[in-house]
Amino acid sequence: MGRWRDLLFDKGPEEGFRIHVGMRIVKTVIAVYVCGLIGYLRGELGFFSIIAAVICMQKSTDATIKNSFNRVVGTAIGGVFGVAMLFAETHLHLQRCMPFYLLAVALLLIPIILVTLAIRKPTVSAFACIVFLSIVINHFTDASPYPYALDRLLDTIVGIIVTLVVNLALPPYEKRRAAAGDVPASDNSNGEAEKK
Repeated sequence: MGRWRDLLFDKGPEEGFRIHVGMRIVKTVIAVYVCGLIGYLRGELGFFSIIAAVICMQKSTDATIKNSFNRVVGTAIGGVFGVAMLFAETHLHLQRCMPFYLLAVALLLIPIILVTLAIRKPTVSAFACIVFLSIVINHFTDASPYPYALDRLLDTIVGIIVTLVVNLALPPYEKRRAAAGDVPASDNSNGEAEKK
């Protein structure tokens, strides 16, 4: 039973953990709100920029930058393959035989994953595949699916930029605690120093 518990559940809270709304949560809420407002002003709700904000916000600025870059790379790879598949569909009409279309979609996951491995970015494989699938499964019947692929990339970039601005504009959690006199800036109970 212990093996399954370890496999299925995360470890318990770290020593000294207390429930509180920390800076990462505050920054995530602000970034999601700003992305939603930008989407609203553009005539949509900015769903994909909101998702990018939630995924990219990390404990430190360095981790946020790295995660944001990975998100852009994954979106670009998935987007390129998605547009290529849509281009092939418009000329070959693969959807006439839906089992064949779905087979082609599934087989295209192989080169997507191989590209992410070739550029030494295996952590973006799943995301690149998700972007690809969201384009070719949800929008292959659209009259003009290419704008969707471009909007998807634009939304993701908006979400990433907002996340980076919010993360850089607001102080890291540890520095805020130190300023409040709770702990010295060098003390870090979770083992990961906030980096600026």
